[in-house]
Amino acid sequence: MRSTVHFDGFDVMLGHVTSVPTVAEPQPLSPTCPMPIRRAWLRNRWDDLAFVHWAYDPEEVQALLPAGLRVDTFDDDRGDGERAWVSLVPFRMRRAGPSLLPPLPWISRFAETNVRTYVVDSSGHRAVWFLSLDAARLPVVAFARWAIGFPYLWSRMSIERSGDRWNYQTVARRWPRTPAATTRLVVDAGDVIEPSPLDQFLTARWGTVAEWRGRLRHHPVDHPPWTLRAATIVELDDSAVAASGLSVPIGEPLVRVAEPLDARFGRPTRV
Repeated sequence: MRSTVHFDGFDVMLGHVTSVPTVAEPQPLSPTCPMPIRRAWLRNRWDDLAFVHWAYDPEEVQALLPAGLRVDTFDDDRGDGERAWVSLVPFRMRRAGPSLLPPLPWISRFAETNVRTYVVDSSGHRAVWFLSLDAARLPVVAFARWAIGFPYLWSRMSIERSGDRWNYQTVARRWPRTPAATTRLVVDAGDVIEPSPLDQFLTARWGTVAEWRGRLRHHPVDHPPWTLRAATIVELDDSAVAASGLSVPIGEPLVRVAEPLDARFGRPTRV
């Protein structure tokens, strides 16, 4: 079966580009970081992480993006055509902070849940665009909003794990309080899987884009390849996706649980 990524009227086979885009040639997808970061300014560890992915109409997602970004889409040959994807990603952040400083007690470990989609910027970076990020530490929220431009919200959250069952909760948003949203997700993790082309499209993203002071900036990220496990939803009650401005997701999502990994962030560049 051939899997192809589509974007703005051209096709990108997993591994090489088959035609020339309008603005910039999107970088090929790669399970490993194509440009390892030599000097990181931030680092953290992602633990107890789950992915819940839904397909969306590309036009609906594009309407939420700023000028300079275009939604990245995927066609897995199932007859649905090009689809944008939106993901609910709860996890536990550990060792968060500047690379040159040791992790600080309490502040460097917290629960987080983000709602994200997948974009190509004007420089061709295949990146993540965050629609919202809930985090349980107010200083982290304030720093990320002020210094990076990520749309963080300070929230009451919890993560519990018992064997192969993860229980994630966002109880309430504290600041900013609007748009209000809550999340309750319980998943059971299964066996380690070989990532599919769609898994690679959704996880092999070696950077994020944020809008800071009216300008878009690309933040490169470097980490080991993902180790993914199959997962099933036991319970899901979420309003964070819809609170970001999207319609309520429909259909069965693609669900994965990831093994922990350490990530390093490079200095941002304008795009």
